[in-house]
This record gives sequence, C-alpha cells and structure tokens, in this order.
Amino acid sequence: MAGFEANFSSPVTSASAAFPYLAALSDDEAADRFFLEDLKLAGRELRGTLYSRKAFAKLAFRAAAALRTHGARPGDRTAHYFTDNRLEDICFRLGAALVGTVPVTINWQSDDVQRAASKVRRTRATLALVDEATPAEFAAAIRPVRAVDAARALAAAAPLAPEHFCGATTAGDDRFVIFTSGTTGEPKGVRLTYEAYDCNRRTFEAFLECAAPDVQVDVVATNPLHHTNSTAMVDWACRRPRAALRLLQRYTTQYWGVVVAAACGLPWENVKRFDGEATQRAVARRASLLAAEPQRVVCPLVARHVDFLESLCAQGTLPVDPAAFRSCVGGCGVVLLLGSAPVGPTTVQRLEKRCAQRPTVRFGSTETCLQVCGTPLDAPLAAFERGWAHTWRGEPCAGYYIGRAHAPHTEAKVVRSVDRASQEFLVTCGEGEPGFIVARGRNVFAGYVGDDEATAAALEGGWYLNLGDVGYALGGDLYWQSRDSAMLIKGGSNYSYEQINQELSEFLAAAYFGGEGGACAVAVVGLRLDSEHEDQCCCTIELKTDLARSKRAEIEATFVARARHAVACKGARPDRVRFAALPRNFKGAVLVKELKAAAWD
Repeated sequence: MAGFEANFSSPVTSASAAFPYLAALSDDEAADRFFLEDLKLAGRELRGTLYSRKAFAKLAFRAAAALRTHGARPGDRTAHYFTDNRLEDICFRLGAALVGTVPVTINWQSDDVQRAASKVRRTRATLALVDEATPAEFAAAIRPVRAVDAARALAAAAPLAPEHFCGATTAGDDRFVIFTSGTTGEPKGVRLTYEAYDCNRRTFEAFLECAAPDVQVDVVATNPLHHTNSTAMVDWACRRPRAALRLLQRYTTQYWGVVVAAACGLPWENVKRFDGEATQRAVARRASLLAAEPQRVVCPLVARHVDFLESLCAQGTLPVDPAAFRSCVGGCGVVLLLGSAPVGPTTVQRLEKRCAQRPTVRFGSTETCLQVCGTPLDAPLAAFERGWAHTWRGEPCAGYYIGRAHAPHTEAKVVRSVDRASQEFLVTCGEGEPGFIVARGRNVFAGYVGDDEATAAALEGGWYLNLGDVGYALGGDLYWQSRDSAMLIKGGSNYSYEQINQELSEFLAAAYFGGEGGACAVAVVGLRLDSEHEDQCCCTIELKTDLARSKRAEIEATFVARARHAVACKGARPDRVRFAALPRNFKGAVLVKELKAAAWD
C-alpha cells in the first residue's frame, strides 16, 4: 500500500480477528479509490468531503495512536458519545480494532447525561470519546473516567505504525457493545464479537448477491451510528476492499439526492446541481457501465423514511428530478433495505409508484448483530400479499413478509413457546400457525455485560429466545405479525414502555404538581392508528388524589402539547391521552394486554 512501508501481514496474521480490516486497508487496488464521503449539514446545505481508502487509513491509524496515548489497552472498553454521525466515530471504531479496544455506543437521541454515564460505569469503560456538542455535564458525571474530544485527539496524534497494532484479537473477542432497551426497560449492554460481524458480512454478501470480489458495494448510511443497523453496515464497508461509504450526519431531504449520486457513481457535489436532463444522462451512463463493473448501492432505511419520500414527491420538493430519481433508484443496482419496523402494503405501493421497485426487507435485532432474515432481491408482490391476506382458524391473521434465514449463516423458526416451563417450549409451529420467532447462528451475541442471569435466560442451545416478535411460516417464508414485548416502535426505533412511563411520570409531577410524585400514575401502549408501521404513543393517566382529579381538565387540555416539547426521548412524546384506572395484577404491575385493549376501545 503506497505510503505505508510496513508489511501489513507481519504484525497481524490471518489468525487475528482484526486482519480483515487490515487486508481491506492494504489492498493495492483499493488504496487510492474513493472510500468515504463525509456528508455534513451546513445550515440547510449538505456538503461532502471525500476520502480515499489510503486517506481514511491514515485517520484510523491516528485514532489507534490516540487510544494508546490516552491509556486504552487491549480489552478495554471505550464509550462513544457523539451527537450525530461523525467521521471521528468511524475512525475510532476502526482504530479500536487495530489496538484491540471495544467501542461502547451511547444513544444520543434518547439518553440523558445520567443514563449515558450509567452506561460508562456498567461497562467499566476506561475512556469516553465525545464531540463539541456532547453535554458538558457528561465529563463530570463519569469521573474519574476521562472524556476526550475525539476530533482534537485525532488531529494531535501521529499515525500508529502497523508493528504496534494488537495482533492477539480472536474471533470470540468483543468487537462492540451496543445497548438495547430489551423487554424490561432497563438498558442492557449487548456484547457482539468479531465472529458475529464476520457472519454479518457473509450474510449480507450472500443475501444481497454481492459476494463476488469484483462487485462494488456502495453503502449510504443515514441511520444513527449508535444503533446496530449503521454499526453493522459501516463495519461491513470497512472489511471489504471494494466498498464505499457515504455517511450522512443525520437524515435530511437531500438524502434522496445522495442515493442518486451513489447510483451514478459520483460525489454528491457533482450531482446536487444537476437538472433533470443531466441526471438522466448520468443515470444512463452509469447503467451502461454496470455490465463491466457490477454494483450494489445499499440504502439501509426504516419505513418512516418512505413516508418522508412520499411527502416530498407529493409536494414537489424532491431534491432531484422525479423522473430521473425513478429510473435511477429502479435500476443501477440500488437496494432499498428496510427494517426495524413492519413493511406493509402502503409502503410497498409507495415504493413501486415512486421508485419502480419493491423494498428488500431485513429482520433481526441488536442481539443478532442486525440480521436474521431477509426477502430476496426479486421478491414478487405475491409474496407480500400472501401475508396480508393470511387467516388462521378462520380469523384474519395479517402478517408482513420478512423472507427467510440465510443458510448456512443464520437460522430462524417459529415456535409455540419460549417459556422453559411449558411443554411446548421450542416446539415448531405448524404451517401458518402464529408463534414466537427464534434465531441462532454465529451472529448471535456473546452475552449481556455484567448480567449472566439475563444472558442465560435469553439463550437455549444456541437459540436466541428474546426477539419478542410473533409471526408464522408459509411455505418456508417467514411473516412478522406483532411485538409480544412491551415495546413501542416510533421512527424505526424500539422504546420500552417502562422507560416512557418513567419519563412521563416525572414530567407530570414536575409540570402539574410542583415536582411531587404520587398524584398520578401513567402507563403507555403503542397503537398503530394512523400508520401500518409506526406506533402512536397512547397514554393512560390514572388520577389518584383529589388534587389530581381537580386538575383533570388542565391536564387533558395541555398534556400532549407540553410533554412533546419537554421530554427528551422521542418515543416518550405522547400522541393521545385518556383517563382511567390502570389494570394491574396482584403484584401491582400494569397489565399491558388489558391496557392496550381498553385503549383501543
């Protein structure tokens, strides 16, 4: 690799789990090719900075040196608390693989300072990487752990020489710790290994038909890096020599223009001022080149993004010519990869209308390193419709197509029970019979940080039991039906009812009762009222005192609007409110099923 005299294969052999990253960096053909477009918002304008694989490698080597300088050692965990998708985050993720440290992601969208600090403590992180917008109180909250400005540390470091890389990482070592709410509301740190990410890469390359080394893979990432989705996608791009990554700071309407730029094989700066005719010419040029250089433009999305696209098209504000957009996204190897929420008929119809293609659906969770099942690239409409029209024992049982597991990399089946005490524990369901989806494979997590009991409860014979999803199988195809756990889906993310209940209870006390708790109890359920893939946060408030009852009219008139502006967690922003006694069991726990039925009524 030009510019690096050291032999990459000498300090790190193929026995090291970090070797695939080094092999990608050292590939002579890939070294000077475009690898990364860092897309940042400047006001309303989206501007990109380009990096070759070689230039990115230099930054990753600087990040590796900075980790060493600040005391991180092999096996140490380092928290990543950035406030949007940052180039520095990507650099330090690869730097961590080179020196054997383990990044811990922190959810900048919903974690307040105390919750972020608790993740640092629970994972025993020895260092925290931050940006200039990370709350200043965070540094004080995590002492004696140091908070280090990642951009400054990167600028101050000299690249770490390859002979000083850690060569002792193994496939079973932790690659990332990613937190998930789980079904109890208490965030759990999910340990995902190098082996899991190797499995994820092989899964995606088989699933998306791009395993051949001559296929150029272009990933357009806009989902937050603290989630498992973008983490897996970025890790895949870093492992593959013929890959490029376009990283958006956050979702913006110009995202759809970036997709066109990727399909045309051009930087966003070259495409954003195109008129419709120029875009059509670029699309035609790219299409003619695909035979010589096969390509996949992979666009990980959630169904909510399709709602945004429809709105832009309907209002005539799409940032590129609609006709060129349709012909581009309908061809040129573009894959709209939807997950994190069900993909129903409205979403499918909108994509067929606006993009001349159906979505490719992926299904999985944090604990499965993102991927368990997926639909074929050429899935027929009939496969989707089969689930929408399904009945079970004469009753409607609509489901959403999620495809099949990826043999030999992942397995999935539908079982009657995930309760070890049941006689039907892990008994496979019949054709079309609803049950619990379970999964296994090398992609499954190694365990929860500091919680052996929860780890043991989630795994049985390699099967991961806690997906919390109900579905059924038809002719070998899997269909998702509902969530079994107490979770609310909003904006493509899952939020636990318990977390939302706590935030709204604290808001109620502060906003209406001078901070004194006990006057009200609040519990939420997610109801799909206006969307087939997005829950509305429906709150039931129980008025427990005379003072609370006297304030009912005020709360009813102002609660939704005030809370939507006051609570930090997106999932906790209420959409509707009702007043009633909360159904509880003899232990005092809210009965979610009964509450949901009452809220529907």
